[in-house]
Amino acid sequence: MGDVNALVQELDDRMHTDCRRLTVWRQVHRSTGVLYTIVLILVPAVLAVGFTSSETVLGKSLLLVAAVVGGLNVTFKPYLHSQKRRADVNAMRRLRDRFRGEVAKADDVIAVYDHYSAQYAAIFEARGRELVDGALGAETPVEQTPPQNAPAPGRKAPEPDEAEPGRTRP
Repeated sequence: MGDVNALVQELDDRMHTDCRRLTVWRQVHRSTGVLYTIVLILVPAVLAVGFTSSETVLGKSLLLVAAVVGGLNVTFKPYLHSQKRRADVNAMRRLRDRFRGEVAKADDVIAVYDHYSAQYAAIFEARGRELVDGALGAETPVEQTPPQNAPAPGRKAPEPDEAEPGRTRP
């Protein structure tokens, strides 16, 4: 029984650590996003009001900072301004709470461990696929949507008179 308890505790610790890391990264991303937004609001305002000219060293530096921060903001906007981070944290907390509740009332703790370990691994893997590095390494075929008048698979294309009532053939 000691081994089972060690397995359960190890999975619980992994889920708890993951929740803490998600919370920290969510705060880092949110703080970075707010900082980028403030810079993008203030720099053009400083230049427009005339506190400094864009011809001075300070003005050129501000323009460079605005360009770099703007590029970073656009590139990482899905991660900086994402509501998904909060949903990921909540999903992991719910999974951990359900796991702990099931372990407390289960007769077969190994089955509960197997179920929640597989579910945790699937969630962790799905989150990993959404990261930039994971998306860059994956080769996904681009799906093309068929034209609106294209036939469903296994059916022949409709005649022009049937496809568009009221129109005649030229």
